[in-house]
Amino acid sequence: MRLFDLVARFFGRGGGTSVAASSFEPDSQLGIFQTNLGYRFKSQSILELAVTHKSCASINDRKGLKTNERLEFLGDSVINCLVTEYLFGKYPDEAEGNLSKIKSLVVSRKILGEVGFSVGLDKVIKLSASERRASRSGMNPTIVSNAFEAVIGALFLDSGSEVGEVRQILSDHLFTCIEGFVADGDNVNHKSTILEMSQRDGYGVPVYPVLSESGPDHARHFVVAIEIVGVRLGEGSGSSKKAAQQEAAARAIEVYDKEFIESNRSKIPPPEDDDSDE
Repeated sequence: MRLFDLVARFFGRGGGTSVAASSFEPDSQLGIFQTNLGYRFKSQSILELAVTHKSCASINDRKGLKTNERLEFLGDSVINCLVTEYLFGKYPDEAEGNLSKIKSLVVSRKILGEVGFSVGLDKVIKLSASERRASRSGMNPTIVSNAFEAVIGALFLDSGSEVGEVRQILSDHLFTCIEGFVADGDNVNHKSTILEMSQRDGYGVPVYPVLSESGPDHARHFVVAIEIVGVRLGEGSGSSKKAAQQEAAARAIEVYDKEFIESNRSKIPPPEDDDSDE
């Protein structure tokens, strides 16, 4: 039995949430979204589940079975499989390492979030009242990215677990943009680049100490530094630790100099002897 058949059996007829078909209203927000996506769901109920954020879970739904989390889990696997298949065929001369880098970018929260915004997914996601208030200035891209994965999971089941439908949607909205994503400097994984530079020169893995953390839960602000063998090469800030680390890594790449690291590395005092056992 094929992998997709096994997945479909578990999430669909075998063990997934039962959904019934419901009417399609082309002028509704969900109707407009489906037009943008290029696919009309046979079961509007499964689509509604796919756009229901975990913040909407009731007290009696501690497992989140009536939110999009399970469909997100499924969609993540489907997207990863089809992106891998596409890249394997598209770039026959690329080595495994470079294919992995491209794939990591394509399936990243940032890129899937951009795709979700482009088809108006942010306009149909169901949030709790408190989450809506936190999203007044703009919906968190991670929420949109997760919902896009859930929509793909729902589409996979709605289409009878036929990957052809999903492959076409990803081709229309994701695959055709891959070269642009790769060429866009803003999408470069700076942490990966500085890691390669540091390990190439025998310095190991850079560390990112948090310098400050402020702001309410829905609008956090982080400032981090980047240090290689104890030598600080830059700082970065952002609404998440990952974003701040990416900015710090980009700064470090700009100033990276092996001679500078070596000369300053010698100025770092050695750790004090631990006399606790004496």
